[in-house]
Amino acid sequence: MHHKQMRHLMRRPQAMMRHQMTGRLPQMISPQSPLITLLESVRPHLRLLIRGIRLSPKLGYQTGQQFHNAEQLLRFLKPDQQMIEGEPWPAESYRIKRFTTPLKLADLKDHCAQFPDL
Repeated sequence: MHHKQMRHLMRRPQAMMRHQMTGRLPQMISPQSPLITLLESVRPHLRLLIRGIRLSPKLGYQTGQQFHNAEQLLRFLKPDQQMIEGEPWPAESYRIKRFTTPLKLADLKDHCAQFPDL
């Protein structure tokens, strides 16, 4: 049992009852989107150099939030490697679920104030 599953069961009586009745643990999921995949492909020190990113539907998110750098954006989109299914995190409510188009660095560059020469 993952520590997040244990914490989820301890904090939510309904989930604990479901576990006791069925024996099933809450499912762990890994947050995924084309933008997360793109940002994870960029080396961490370069993510700090990509600045002033504004989300848009062209990146797969229905919001206009702006982030100081790509590392901050990645932490917003994917707060942890594994999340409990059904546990909300901020970016998930803005994600366009049917957006599956693979993104390239050129797509991200159009939404940045400062983009390093790679």
